[in-house]
Amino acid sequence: MIILNEIEFLEPKEIIPHEEPSIEKLNALISKIKNDGFINHPILTTKIKNKIIILDGTHRFFALKNLNVKFIPIQLVNYHKKRIKLSSWAWQFNVNQEFKNFLKTFDLKITYDIRMPKNYEILIKSKETFLVKFSDKFKFLNFLNEIKNLHYERVLREHISEGIIFPKLNHNFFLFLAKNNLKIPSGITRFKVQNRILYLKVPLNVLNDGKLIFEFKEHLKNRKFRIYEESVLVFEE
Repeated sequence: MIILNEIEFLEPKEIIPHEEPSIEKLNALISKIKNDGFINHPILTTKIKNKIIILDGTHRFFALKNLNVKFIPIQLVNYHKKRIKLSSWAWQFNVNQEFKNFLKTFDLKITYDIRMPKNYEILIKSKETFLVKFSDKFKFLNFLNEIKNLHYERVLREHISEGIIFPKLNHNFFLFLAKNNLKIPSGITRFKVQNRILYLKVPLNVLNDGKLIFEFKEHLKNRKFRIYEESVLVFEE
């Protein structure tokens, strides 16, 4: 099947993450992969101007890199086809006066033009909802990295009652991060991808042997799979 041709095995140095992992989540995932003896899902990636950038799977990427595997399983999706939809997450937390005072330390503009945020903007939802505009991407990036240690719950934009709604960042921003070796905190960007490949279950020993990778890819051709066109709900492990 054509979609299976999107599965590739690349050296870690060929793959560029755009997010910083959470150390707590990363350590838990490293332990899980060690105990399981395999990696469940391939890293979701795309190619933008000859750079292979991670869309989803930052923690899996860094976990495998930490385990010193030679190759990383990826699904390489064409960015310019309509299978990828850009979105973002929201962070649910208590917007107290301390956080509002923290906001004032940045070079930004606050308006009460309530709408979904665009590039370099965030929407703060609270008793007093307002839009925050940063003057450029560097100040926006600085803000994102300053809030990475906030205690929050990641939720869908439409489900948030109080906290931050992030903008849908475009491919130019990801390219800017890649070119400058910069990252944003995990839990901000969200990508909806049609025909995403899950439960590949690649044994760790395969990721250190080119011959075993070839055999694994041949074996994939005979594995049964299901394609879901409709939306599904999956409980996290």
